[in-house]
Amino acid sequence: MKYPGDYKKLAVCLLCLFVTYPAFANENVEVVTVEGSVVVSDAAGKASKPVVSKNIVPSGNLLATGANSRAVVRVGTDGFVVMGKNSKIEISKGGKDKPGFFKQLSGIVYYAINSIKGNRRAVEVRTATTTIGIRGTRFLVTENEDRNEIGMRKGIVNVASVDGDFEIHKNSSRDEFEAYKKEGEMAMAQNAREFEEYKEKTKQEFVEFKKEFSLAADHMASFDGKRVVDLPLSGETKKDMEDIESYAEEWLKKVHD
Repeated sequence: MKYPGDYKKLAVCLLCLFVTYPAFANENVEVVTVEGSVVVSDAAGKASKPVVSKNIVPSGNLLATGANSRAVVRVGTDGFVVMGKNSKIEISKGGKDKPGFFKQLSGIVYYAINSIKGNRRAVEVRTATTTIGIRGTRFLVTENEDRNEIGMRKGIVNVASVDGDFEIHKNSSRDEFEAYKKEGEMAMAQNAREFEEYKEKTKQEFVEFKKEFSLAADHMASFDGKRVVDLPLSGETKKDMEDIESYAEEWLKKVHD
């Protein structure tokens, strides 16, 4: 026999379900805006169909932009991904005890990820050669035949090799040279010849072999197989960042990093 108290308990349970449902809905992968041709396909790259604004993309599917095309993707509470032309990524929300990840197959993609707070899971970006651990940051990944880079706009990421050690060249001699001059330690150095001498003396100090490394704001890592050069952002990478930030400005303002 049912009593009034039982019905009250049932009503409270149902109310909780309705209240908590939006939290799960917010984990959707949603294409918030599209410019040009963008398609979604299954993990094998088959059964492709066009994508328009406000489409929901199932976890594990592939998103691809065509030439002169781009898109902004909201990934639940994780943040936003901005895809440049001729780019392809797989987005997975992960699962229990498994991080969500973005698997970048090609092109230029800008990642703007919220800071990890409380029990929120970690997020990774995966390429053919690296796994990039993220903790609230903004960066650009370029995966093309002639250009493989990670460019940092804000925050810090951890870059791990998928197989073997990286040969890391920290191409920062000129940065250190300028710092020494400012501190007065090399006040007498006034021409390029002295800089070249300094660079030759210190060159061997900037090469190391490591399975993983950290990359901070305003720096980039350029990859050639296992060889990695860590250097200040190039003009080309800065321009790519600025173009994407201008296009996606409305949504990037919503990122809490």
